Amino acid sequence: MKPSNLILSLMISASFLACAQPEPRKPVQKRSGSFMEDSAQRNKALYAKEETEILNFIKTQDSLRSYRQSESGFWYAIDPQGANTSATAKTGDTVIFSYTVYDLMLNELISAKENGWIEYQVDQSHQELISGVREGLKLTKSRESIRLLIPSVMAYGYRGVPGVIQSNTPVLVDLERQN
Repeated sequence: MKPSNLILSLMISASFLACAQPEPRKPVQKRSGSFMEDSAQRNKALYAKEETEILNFIKTQDSLRSYRQSESGFWYAIDPQGANTSATAKTGDTVIFSYTVYDLMLNELISAKENGWIEYQVDQSHQELISGVREGLKLTKSRESIRLLIPSVMAYGYRGVPGVIQSNTPVLVDLERQN
């Protein structure tokens, strides 16, 4: 075979191969979603552990109060002394309150004095309040006090408060509403 014929036949073969349909590449790594599943399982286990701690606290250290579990997942006991007959706080209402944060060993972590009296517009303010306190306020009437037992997911979460509250710590909040 002449070299020119050889080159010509190689070029024709190459053009046929180049015109073939492209085949998609297979992925190098498959994503299984296991990270999200593992994270959900860790969070469920953490919540179950904290729920046990909270129920143990109620049983051993605060059994005289009548606690209820909220739909949001925290426990609360309302002290109606001093409350008037007004309705509970609704979206848009302005409430004035103060609160103290404790761990479940009743060690004070953040005092009412540090927090001061807070003016808060229910569900319309961008203030930095933990979700357990925001939800707990909606259960109170004017001049009423409430004790909240809040799992970490509704409190200070995985961040905590550096130097004050460790990560993933359930807290007890004594909240007093002024108006």
